[in-house]
Amino acid sequence: MNRMFSLMAAILVMLLYATEGPAAAGSFFEGKTIRFIASSSPGGGNDTYVRLFARHMSKYIPGNPKMIVQNMPGAGGVVAANYLYIKAPRDGTVWSQINSGAWNYQIIKSKRARFDFNKIIAIGFANIENAIMYVRKDRFEGLDDIRQSGKLAKVGASGRNSTGYVVGHIIEQIMGVKLFNYVLGYPGARQYSLALQQGEVDASGNTLASFLDQLGEFYKEGKLAIMVQSGTLENKRDPRFSDVPLISELAKTPAAKKLAKNTFLMSHYMRPFFMPPGVPKDRVKIIRDAFWKATKDPKLLSEAKRLHRDVRPGRGEKLQKMLKNSLSPSPTMYEVVNSIYGDK
Repeated sequence: MNRMFSLMAAILVMLLYATEGPAAAGSFFEGKTIRFIASSSPGGGNDTYVRLFARHMSKYIPGNPKMIVQNMPGAGGVVAANYLYIKAPRDGTVWSQINSGAWNYQIIKSKRARFDFNKIIAIGFANIENAIMYVRKDRFEGLDDIRQSGKLAKVGASGRNSTGYVVGHIIEQIMGVKLFNYVLGYPGARQYSLALQQGEVDASGNTLASFLDQLGEFYKEGKLAIMVQSGTLENKRDPRFSDVPLISELAKTPAAKKLAKNTFLMSHYMRPFFMPPGVPKDRVKIIRDAFWKATKDPKLLSEAKRLHRDVRPGRGEKLQKMLKNSLSPSPTMYEVVNSIYGDK
C-alpha cells in the first residue's frame, strides 16, 4: 500500500510539473493576443521597428499568438514606460518599445518617472544607430555659422528624449557655447521633419536611418547640411558621410574630451523592447528567444532592407546588464544627464 501511495504521489508531482513547466508556458500563448506598444507616433523609426517585429515574431512563439500594435506617444517614451510599469498586465501579453534613454528620468529622480528599470524586463534591442543633427542651408551652413551668427538655431523635437534635444545639449556642453533654441511638443519625428521642411524650425536631429527615410529627398535636393554625427559603434565616421565630424571630434580641451567620452553612448539610439515586471521567467525566456530568432529571419531582414532599416540586435540579457550600469552613473555622467533631462 505504501509503495502504491508513493507511486501515485510521484505521478501527481510529474503531472503538476508538466502543467506548470515550460510546456505550460508555451501553451499559454495559444489563442492569445499580444499588444506591442510603440512609444511614439505612427510613421517614425520606433513605430517602424515595432511593426516590423510584430509581423515576424509570432511564428517563433509557441501557439502563434496574434500581435497588434498600439501607439502610445508622449514625453519621449515616459508615458509608455509608466504604463508598462504600472498598468500593463504582467503575463507576457503586453510589450513595449520605449525610447532609448527614457531611463535617464529615473537617474535624476524626475517626478515624471513612475517606473523602475531595475525591475522592467528587457526583451532585447533591434539596432544601435548613428545619431545626427542637421540644419536648413538657407538658414545656417553649419555649427560654426550658427556660433558666429550670434543667433540660436531653432531645433524641432518631440521632447527631452528626442535625438535633436539630447545631441544638441551634448554638443553645446562639449563646445561650451549655447547654439540652439529647442522647440518641443511635436508628436514624433515625422511631424518635426515636416516642420523643418516647411521652415517652422531651422534644424533637428534623428537617427541616420530615419533621417534618410523622412528627409532623404530634401537632403538630396541640397537643402540640408548634416552638422555632426555620433558615428559607428566603433566611434568612427559613417563611410557615406566621411566629411561630417563626430561629436567626439568637437572636443578641444581635456575637460571637453572627457565629457565627450562619457557621453558617447548616450548619443546612440537603440530600439529597445521591454515587458513589465513580474512576467513568469519561463515566458520571458520564450519571448526573448523568439525575439532573437526573429532578428535572424530572412523575411524580416529583407523587409528591413526595403525599409532602409538596419538590424544589429542585442539580447535582452545584455540590455538588462547595460541598464544596470546606466542607472548607477558616475558624478560626471549624472551632471550631464541632469543638464539634459532635469526640470528646467
